Amino acid sequence: MTTMTRDTQNVRTLATDRLHELLQPRSVVIVGANSKSAWSQFTYTNLISGGFDGELYLVNRRGEECHGQSSYTSIAELPTAPDLAIVLTGTKSLETILEDARLKGIRNLVMLAAGLSEAGAEGKALQDSLVERARAADQLILGPNNLGFINAHAKVAAFSHMTQMPMISGGVGIASQSGALAIYLLPYMASRGVGCSTAVTVGNEAMVSAIDVMDLLVDDENTTVIAAYLEQITNPAQFLDVAARARKAGKPVVVFKAGRSEASARVAAAHTGSLVGDDSVIDAACRQFGVIRVENIEDLIATAGIIESYGAVDGNRMGVVTGSGAMCALIADKSEALGLQLPAPSASTVQALHDAGLPEYSTVNNPMDTTGYISVDPSILTKANQCFIDDPNFDFVVINASWPANQMMADMGRATQDTLLAQLTSSPKPVIPMSFLPTEVTEFGRAFATEYGYPHASDSFDRGIPAVARSAWWGKRTAELASDPVLPEAPAIAKPSGTETWTEIETGDFLREHGVPYVPATIVGSAEQAVAVAEDLGYPVVLKVASEDIAHKTEVGGVKLMLRDADAVTAAYESIRSSVADLAPEATIQGVAVSPMRPSGTELLVGIIRDPQWGLVMAVGFGGVMVEILKDSALRLLPVGPAEIRRMLEALQGVDLLTGFRGGEATDLDQLAEVVFKISQVALGLGDELEELEINPLRVAGNQIEALDALVRWKDRA
Repeated sequence: MTTMTRDTQNVRTLATDRLHELLQPRSVVIVGANSKSAWSQFTYTNLISGGFDGELYLVNRRGEECHGQSSYTSIAELPTAPDLAIVLTGTKSLETILEDARLKGIRNLVMLAAGLSEAGAEGKALQDSLVERARAADQLILGPNNLGFINAHAKVAAFSHMTQMPMISGGVGIASQSGALAIYLLPYMASRGVGCSTAVTVGNEAMVSAIDVMDLLVDDENTTVIAAYLEQITNPAQFLDVAARARKAGKPVVVFKAGRSEASARVAAAHTGSLVGDDSVIDAACRQFGVIRVENIEDLIATAGIIESYGAVDGNRMGVVTGSGAMCALIADKSEALGLQLPAPSASTVQALHDAGLPEYSTVNNPMDTTGYISVDPSILTKANQCFIDDPNFDFVVINASWPANQMMADMGRATQDTLLAQLTSSPKPVIPMSFLPTEVTEFGRAFATEYGYPHASDSFDRGIPAVARSAWWGKRTAELASDPVLPEAPAIAKPSGTETWTEIETGDFLREHGVPYVPATIVGSAEQAVAVAEDLGYPVVLKVASEDIAHKTEVGGVKLMLRDADAVTAAYESIRSSVADLAPEATIQGVAVSPMRPSGTELLVGIIRDPQWGLVMAVGFGGVMVEILKDSALRLLPVGPAEIRRMLEALQGVDLLTGFRGGEATDLDQLAEVVFKISQVALGLGDELEELEINPLRVAGNQIEALDALVRWKDRA
């Protein structure tokens, strides 16, 4: 993929060091503290239980004792200006509190109150007023309509809801647009033994967005994996910049983006519009920039937990050791569907397993079932693990293991405990433990893992296998992007005059001038002229109506193929004019285009459309009349280089049609990618003038590549 150099000052909405200041306070005041308030109780208890050891002040307008601690009646009474104010009051007092905080010198605030921009015009006006005041005073507001944050390494749990404290410290940083979701997400992380660095809920994103948080986590030394829950991406440029920075920093980004069913607001007359929708573009952007997208919270945590503990696995050849044949069948089915390979163990591994004590009647496969013999010799499982670890056929090894739930389970595994720990932490390749079925981590298990230094164990094969597949994909994708050259900016192309009445003929001439192979065509105004042009070109020929108003010519009888003589051309001309007059009477007709009839080939679509948020998006897929039936397409944001375009082609389900299926002539995919690249460069060169460019079909017959039809839509300047 070709990436453009981006000015981070133009895409960032907030300096990361400014947000870091808010998230790492050494003194805190809870404004609106009240022993009878659950919000206040949660906030206070989480701070204390989370290990906060700085100054903690309480403000209660009656000056009552709260949570066993004295309080102040106002912010003005505080002996010093705290680093952070957690504001628990309702909307009516927010302006006053913000002003009091300004006068006291408090720069950072967490506001929980709901009923602002999410509640209508009046609430939005109040929120806008708060933001304006805060910016003028160099204050920063997290929220409103959120639940705060947890900085596990700094021991600041400024979180105003019930959750388990202290959090397990680790390398997974969380950015969530939903506070309510974090109520469930944080305990779920703990229940699966996944450690957190920083978790931030942003609510209405008045001044701090989820992408701002992700931006900060890229630079956070305690974060190794960035996990995000997003309901919308309001700043695509910043999102892509963060994704690129994270990738270069070696930090995977895992995103659960809600709203897959959201319908596109765009309606396009050309086929491209049926392929490009809001969620499809987000999917494409994630794949293109190496962002791992998951379908739910469970997969978000499973994927982040595995990558945080074991890094991105290098390769997709997986070896699996279990103690159950049922596990083997489940893993094999899931792995194949996810594109993971399960190579057979080497001959030396088979021999080593039998030398280690595996009964001769046992069949050595991958996945490997050590059989019920583990009841006779429990060490056979760790011996089998080691044989697979030593096998060069495997890039990584998955084993059946988990943290013990109680003392009895810990005692059962005591004999092989040290060996297993060494395999998990000291092997030359990743060794990843997984439970068979979903397993919650108990308090005993957490304490055991902490005491002995056991890394994270995935809660089940059902979650863990897809997670390692995503890890392998990230490693491969990162390597691909690192190897792709950076392309120069596309040469600017001025919009030609008279484009408002362009037909595909003028479009073809224009594209041909800029290096795109395009079938020749001549527009005629009579049957006699059509015959003369056909005689000059040589038979057979094609006739098509020439009209900027008709995108789907076949639907109005505007296309006639394989015309072999003058009589056929004359009849076709008259038929086209008559049919179009009946079926599209309002259309402006420039004439009828005459072109040479090309032999059959594979028809592709190359469509480029301007997304209102993401800019130019290119779809490549199988075209002609099949585009809306098959919808076999790949999407990318522009700019994109030839290497990535080739990957788009290889990702199509029907790619075999291009590579010599059943004796057909194979196409050089690099040459085809270069043609598509030229089309994309034309679109980029036209800049903001272009709304849509579609070539359908792009005929491919071996290495004969030629556009047969095209459509251009320009941006409406009205």
